[in-house]
Amino acid sequence: MQKIGVIIPAYNEALSIKKVINKIPSLADEILVINNGSTDETQIKAISAIALDEPRKGYGHACLCGINYFNNLTKPPEIIVFLDGDYSDYPEDLNEIIKPILEIR
Repeated sequence: MQKIGVIIPAYNEALSIKKVINKIPSLADEILVINNGSTDETQIKAISAIALDEPRKGYGHACLCGINYFNNLTKPPEIIVFLDGDYSDYPEDLNEIIKPILEIR
């Protein structure tokens, strides 16, 4: 099975980030929360994930921070999934989202 990484850009998502992380299926090998200048407890609430700070504001900068982190690993993930930290995406759907990718490989 391919290694799967999840990147969650987050700005002031302390109320929802823990729920998002906890709903990610176990098939995800690594979960990154990219704290993008939050002024609340987003990073503290993301304790069960790898939390990185991206001081440059913007969703794109946060996404690139996560990609750069994964690219610098000895064994980076073959599949990267982006989820929003406010639970507007449903992490429990991750299996269905990546199913077509896994079927091709």
